[in-house]
Amino acid sequence: MSILFEITEKPLEGQSPVSDKFVLSDSTPSNYNILRIIMGGVSVTNNDTSIISDFTTNYLGLYYSIDNSRSPEENLAEILNDSIELEDLEKFFFDRRYSIKNKEFFNRLENEFCNFLTYQSKGNYTTAFIFLYRILEVISFSFPLIYASKTYDFKHTYGKLKEIFSNNSGNTKGELGFLKSAIKVMFEDSSLLETSIDIDLNDEHEKNVKIYKAIKSVVDHKIYHTDTIENSKISICFGDVSSFIITLRNRFFHLFNRGDKNLESIEIIDPDYLFSKINEPVFTWICVVYIEINKFLLEEHVKYLR
Repeated sequence: MSILFEITEKPLEGQSPVSDKFVLSDSTPSNYNILRIIMGGVSVTNNDTSIISDFTTNYLGLYYSIDNSRSPEENLAEILNDSIELEDLEKFFFDRRYSIKNKEFFNRLENEFCNFLTYQSKGNYTTAFIFLYRILEVISFSFPLIYASKTYDFKHTYGKLKEIFSNNSGNTKGELGFLKSAIKVMFEDSSLLETSIDIDLNDEHEKNVKIYKAIKSVVDHKIYHTDTIENSKISICFGDVSSFIITLRNRFFHLFNRGDKNLESIEIIDPDYLFSKINEPVFTWICVVYIEINKFLLEEHVKYLR
């Protein structure tokens, strides 16, 4: 696959410099590039259009402890495994014996992350949502399988896969439903399942009342978290975010679909305004899932080295 984006360092103010071994280059693996992209402090160039976008937002700050005086790799080590040495973190990402695995998958995923953030930074929120959905499709089946395949206890691998497939039935059946089932298995011992993503609707009251009512009219009430506040905040349970994304995609991009209730233009008002509220919290959820997958992979990698 040809390289669509070039990613280079663009240090955030006050941030410690990146050590030489972790500096972004045209040879750094995509799974590491994605982590750096979602932490901010990078510049991304589209090699086809020559458009340059600087990404400064750290999408991990709501869920993880970030020390802005540390270097990116130091923060990564703290987030992924606070007992790991930077030397082992370097091996995990840059040793070809490990980094070459699933290379094509992470290359594709990197392109989708870059496209989402490029359009998001331009204020093209509807287009950005399309790439958000594409990210969901890329990870929906692959993440659970990567998670299971990296478990070095084969009995445990079989048990996890069996549990995921058993949960993938009824309305959740299919690849996208597979991710929802997998999230609940993968995070069953994590407090994250008790949390929510929050879509704040607290600035332009008239618009936001309409958005609140429109979303509530098409999304299953079972996925709402108790933190939801009428006309002000929509909170989606962590384990149900993928269902929320799928429902929005179906109800927004299809006007007539089996007689289901879809979002009318009069309800949407302004699509870019609608998705300006939705994209960032949903993308943050995707970033958290990506982090947690990498935490697990790193933990299994360390076990293997021992």
